[in-house]
Amino acid sequence: MGVGGRTQTINRLHRLLLELFPGGAKRFLSARQARVLIATIKPRDIMGKTRRRLAVELIGELEGIDKKIKTAEKDLKELVVARGCTLMDLHGIGPSGAARLLADVGDIRRFADRDRFASWNGTAPLNVSSGDQKRHRLSRVGRVVTARW
Repeated sequence: MGVGGRTQTINRLHRLLLELFPGGAKRFLSARQARVLIATIKPRDIMGKTRRRLAVELIGELEGIDKKIKTAEKDLKELVVARGCTLMDLHGIGPSGAARLLADVGDIRRFADRDRFASWNGTAPLNVSSGDQKRHRLSRVGRVVTARW
């Protein structure tokens, strides 16, 4: 289970916390914050006890997912650094984004020049001028390298 599974787990946990706490809990809780919060409530009815038990189980799942994500990010970072890549020096590019870009592009030397690379990834501007109106747009046919996280 990855980041998408983490989001689903957090959403399920948040739903339970809304039912357990009047006014609910803040939207973005860490597993540790949720564990502290859930320790403050002791429901007396069977529904409340069941919701609390389910919330505790989801917190455990969230902790496991966070641990797996942290390990995967560490492994990816080591792999990217071992390649001598400096993509992670750019703002907004982390280990998973850099690894994905490296995997999609492969060996950059396969492109004759930067223009061929821009054409391949869909960032080369195309002339769409008409008459006196001069315009350019990005290609719709290139292999647009996008991050999915």
